[in-house]
Amino acid sequence: MAIELSPNVLQGPIPGMSLTKEPGSVPWENPSQLVTIEETMEYYNEKLLDFEVEDSFLKAIDNGISIEKLSEMLIMSHTMNGIHNLDVGILVNPYVRELMRLVADEAEVEYIDSYTEKAKENKVPYRILRKYIQETIADDTSGEIEEETTPMPQGLMAKQSAPDVEPDMQETEEELPQEISEEGLK
Repeated sequence: MAIELSPNVLQGPIPGMSLTKEPGSVPWENPSQLVTIEETMEYYNEKLLDFEVEDSFLKAIDNGISIEKLSEMLIMSHTMNGIHNLDVGILVNPYVRELMRLVADEAEVEYIDSYTEKAKENKVPYRILRKYIQETIADDTSGEIEEETTPMPQGLMAKQSAPDVEPDMQETEEELPQEISEEGLK
């Protein structure tokens, strides 16, 4: 019996193929372009105050993206492209956020600083919520008159009747035939 190979099997990558590229051909394998915090701050000053970049991030802020997330995305993309390393990016992040706030304030664009801060603003403290619920329950029960209730039969074999159904209806439900003929189904 002969083994038949599909031509698609031979089109995949071979083992070790990823090691055939020249080392340092991708940005993250090379040293970063900016090494100090001062150089990186100057770079972001020039970058964020550029007319085209300023317009794009003001549009993003105006559409509801928080300054915190926008600065994180900007710093991560520059880290992946080899502009600066991750450590410098983390140290420069507060400066970039403050610069974005300044530009947004100058352009009179309302912005969300952080989604977590916005969520905290809309949250009602538990003690206030509990007090409101207790007052609402007290107001609702003060106007109602208690109805007399008959005790329900208890025990394992006690039959409980539904309060909305009349006793006559319960008897008729019990008297319904249990078997249905095949002719009635057709």
